[in-house]
Amino acid sequence: MAELRGVDLTTHLEAIVSEFSARESIYGYPKRKMYLGFPGYDFSVRFHDREAATPLGPAAGPHTQMAQNIVLSFLGGGRIMELKTVQILDQLEIARPCIDVRNVGYNIEWSQELRLEDSYREYVTAWVLLRLIEEIELLGIPKSDPFYRTIFDISVGYDLEGIASPRMHQWLEGMKDASAAIQVLLDSLPAKFAHLKSVYIDPHVSSSVTLSTFHGCPREEIESIVQHLIREHRFHVIVKMNPTILGYDFVREMLHGELGYREIILDPEAFEKDLQFDDGVAMMQRLQAFAADYGVTVGAKFTNTLVVKNHDRIFKDEVMYLSGAPLHVLAMHAMHRFRQAMGPEFPVSFSAGISKHNVADALACNMVPVTMCTDLLKTGGYTRMFDYLRHLQKAMQAEECHTLAEFIRRRGGADSVAEAGMLHAGRYVAGLSRNPLYQKEKNRKEPPKIDSHLTLFDCITCDKCLPVCPNAANFSITTGRLEWTTIDVQVRDGQAEAVPGEPFVLQKERQIANLADFCNDCGNCDTYCPEYGGPYIEKPRFFLSEASYRDFTHLDGFYFEPPQVLHGRIGGEEQRLVFDTERGEYRWQRDGVEVVLDRNNRLVRATVQPPVEASARISLKNYYIMRVLLDGILNDPGGYAAVLVRRPD
Repeated sequence: MAELRGVDLTTHLEAIVSEFSARESIYGYPKRKMYLGFPGYDFSVRFHDREAATPLGPAAGPHTQMAQNIVLSFLGGGRIMELKTVQILDQLEIARPCIDVRNVGYNIEWSQELRLEDSYREYVTAWVLLRLIEEIELLGIPKSDPFYRTIFDISVGYDLEGIASPRMHQWLEGMKDASAAIQVLLDSLPAKFAHLKSVYIDPHVSSSVTLSTFHGCPREEIESIVQHLIREHRFHVIVKMNPTILGYDFVREMLHGELGYREIILDPEAFEKDLQFDDGVAMMQRLQAFAADYGVTVGAKFTNTLVVKNHDRIFKDEVMYLSGAPLHVLAMHAMHRFRQAMGPEFPVSFSAGISKHNVADALACNMVPVTMCTDLLKTGGYTRMFDYLRHLQKAMQAEECHTLAEFIRRRGGADSVAEAGMLHAGRYVAGLSRNPLYQKEKNRKEPPKIDSHLTLFDCITCDKCLPVCPNAANFSITTGRLEWTTIDVQVRDGQAEAVPGEPFVLQKERQIANLADFCNDCGNCDTYCPEYGGPYIEKPRFFLSEASYRDFTHLDGFYFEPPQVLHGRIGGEEQRLVFDTERGEYRWQRDGVEVVLDRNNRLVRATVQPPVEASARISLKNYYIMRVLLDGILNDPGGYAAVLVRRPD
């Protein structure tokens, strides 16, 4: 695999503006599915001390690691972004693939894949990008409209020693006040964006933390971390609870007996070591009093993923983490039981198996925010979030409500929002295990495969691999259908001449490619690709810089040297293709060979030198591959991938 690497603010901004102007899309996300508000319906909520335009957002995970992830989540309607968990150990080796959402959901990815400093840059860049999208009114919504109100919620782990370390302390303070970092970003903008250099951007990126801890983390450690975050940083804190808080017997009976997931292998030891229910309630009661002394709030999130034993062939690790439909049932039970103990006013956030089918019921339980991950990894990707808000709007319309508070009170049947949320949750939870949506029988189907294996070009071009990538790493290149009569070069006694080559045929109008720096080999595109092989493995791989390309010499791939030079490594062999715009000629070079062809692929000249033999036949297959890719990128200057790989001047 390559390595996740972000790009600078200017490149992001150039890509966003260019693509939206050319295609009315951003990172491949179409305008028709962008959340632009529903007139007459107010989804706004308060989360701690801030207001957000909607109660939804991506959970800490693959959808909040890179700047483009966060922008895409915003386009879908997310306004409370739970940033991917960061920790002091920021050079982790995570096995690949790391995500499996063929039906329910499993993963082995649990922390950031970037260095702390890189995560900070990505989050602050995203914060600035959202403000600049607002400033230029790209989406057609007037700036300063409540529509733009967005909250960044930090997620940190995993122990007090790491969180209290000087490096993490500096990171956390930098999220509270990013003035210096924001100014550096704005100063970096080129002349064409000079009008944006003086835009005011709130430097207070985040005022809240959602705490994630290791399975088995002692109660005393959790409590000490929360106190530290409040005392040292004055953060509002949400404590992420594990499903194990329900107890082994309950979880086993629910998963195996009532829902039918008998293949899931629980670990009794995890239930014994994790925070126990009564200890959790007592801890949160003490922390509420502690937080009140500092003028902040604490609450709980339901829930973390459930650690289970690996029973399948996808991952190499011995354990994996369950998400999706069965976790929704467990998390709802845990939430309701815990809030009954704490009282209806206790702040709760939620993330487990959210989909368009249950989002309205989840919000009617009076939880803020409601975040999602597994469902966004399925066909449609981030656009599914728009569907959640559409379903919420329809549910509110059916109840003749126009605000979320009205909706919660109507669903719950009480004048108090808190009491209504509690009442609705009780009724909702009681029927979950009987709902076919959450039972094994409904969630056993896998994405279909056909008897075909991917190659470099010409898949069925169903485009499923594009939106399911959280990082927008997969994209398409418009090449048109081609049927070239090709040539090779025959060298005789040092002289080169054209000889017939094998036909070069492209049967599809578009070809799929991959941005190596945005791809972490999670495997999700392979899950949803109907063909075998994996788009992230078989399709052309573009690096965003020469440095990145040189760092991964074991991988085939390509990178651009501006303005129109394509470097490539095919079968481990280095080569280079230059397009001369004045002459209309292509110059292809590899070790000992230089071949020049015109626009019609007719030989202009060829020169060879050692190590090429004096009577060699030189295949031009790689020239044709590189020409298709070079032309495809050059002919699509507005596409985000073209902007990224060519980089703005």
